[in-house]
Amino acid sequence: MPMLVLGADHGGFTLKEYLKRVLLKSGHVVHDVGSAKLRPADDYPLLAAEVAKIVRRTTGGRGLLLCGSGVGMSVVANKFAGIRAVNAWDVKVAIRARKEEDANILVLPAHFVSRVNAEKIVQAWLETPFQRIPRYRRRLGEIARIENTN
Repeated sequence: MPMLVLGADHGGFTLKEYLKRVLLKSGHVVHDVGSAKLRPADDYPLLAAEVAKIVRRTTGGRGLLLCGSGVGMSVVANKFAGIRAVNAWDVKVAIRARKEEDANILVLPAHFVSRVNAEKIVQAWLETPFQRIPRYRRRLGEIARIENTN
């Protein structure tokens, strides 16, 4: 199993802790970059950047970010070349993001998903392989070229 790097701000902290226990119990290798405790004054950009850096330099690495809406973490993570972070609020979005975009970071909007739904979303995302058909591969190449020229 590839390493799964976790990060959450105060908005996603409780859900991150719950999902971390679930993932560890099911045998996943988890690296939690924080927050280590609930801190209402934490800054999501620093946590998202840390997860993105580790995922980018880890072959086959994947990340899980959690914040209130999922938007801020997604914006920050997608600033890094090679990162394809998706804000997923249901299983269908998570599956499609893996199959078509080879999303390597899943962002969950903790204020809008239940524990049960979050667990299902993460499981579906982890179990879904990238579908290596020519148009999806071509699109990933286009994304890489855009990243390299901007």
